[in-house]
Amino acid sequence: MGAALKAAELGATVTLIERGAIGGTCVNVGCVPSKILIRAAHIAHVRRQSPFDSGLSATPAIVDRTRLLAQQQGRVEELRHTKYEAILAGIPAITVVRGEARFTGGHTLAVTLSGGGERLVPFDRCLIATGARASVPPVPGLAETPYWTSTEALASDRIPPRLAVIGSSVVAVELAQAFARLGSDVTILARSTLFLR
Repeated sequence: MGAALKAAELGATVTLIERGAIGGTCVNVGCVPSKILIRAAHIAHVRRQSPFDSGLSATPAIVDRTRLLAQQQGRVEELRHTKYEAILAGIPAITVVRGEARFTGGHTLAVTLSGGGERLVPFDRCLIATGARASVPPVPGLAETPYWTSTEALASDRIPPRLAVIGSSVVAVELAQAFARLGSDVTILARSTLFLR
């Protein structure tokens, strides 16, 4: 989206093709929902383990993940609208097309529209900024296991009693800590004991 805004600012007419939610990974399934989950987990942790010793008694939080998830999604939708959709709607040089594109020639895209049908989009220059999605490692037996990707963990309406987290990336450790603070018994499976990333 940043490239589309800059191109429009420089005088280009822009067609932004999006098959999913506007805003990409950060606002929809990454930074924003994870930080909301982490904040809720921190509050639950502080309530359970009062840092004020005998001055304030600790009170275990009752975690209602369904309500937390609804609040999380509400904030995601609000930010998506105000920081992305409303901005794009206010720039006449940018047209948003909902669908999935494929090249049909050196200067044409065919977009299979989300609502049905197809639209051809001619262009002088094309920037491919497709983003990323979680990958599933080729671990023997994983396909037969009820696993989550980080996206699915953030969208789950339940806190599992036990959770194994494979990896020691920032995302893995953040989610491990959040779920532990919300009540899961968490085990991190990592190549080393040092978290260097």
